[in-house]
Amino acid sequence: MDVVKEVKLLKYQMSLMKHMVNAEEHPFFMFAIDHEFEENQVNAFLKALGVFSLRIKGEDISVLYQDDYLFSQFNLLLDNVYTSSQPTLEELELYVSKIFYQKFELKYLLYSLKKQFIQTEVCDFFLQRLKTDLK
Repeated sequence: MDVVKEVKLLKYQMSLMKHMVNAEEHPFFMFAIDHEFEENQVNAFLKALGVFSLRIKGEDISVLYQDDYLFSQFNLLLDNVYTSSQPTLEELELYVSKIFYQKFELKYLLYSLKKQFIQTEVCDFFLQRLKTDLK
């Protein structure tokens, strides 16, 4: 099969899958499909959320610090990712822009993650910061 036919087939199959996936149960997956996220982008972002979770709780992250290809492919400096300080909205925005190469409303991304029960504490942390920044 030539490349053009394969791409058309994949797009059609993706369209069918979007009809099968319940967006209410899997809002982050739908967000990822709609924004055409790649697997390595999703994996890097979810790992960053995991690191944020540890940093928010003040837990030791030194065991995570390593030569991390997942972050380095997006030019994220490991010293910044694995710092012990509380994460900031600016840091989240930086990671989103470097990992996904696009801009979108952070609150929609965070709400989609939260509704799918992915790092809900981290989502609440940043959603609260978004609310206070708007005031």
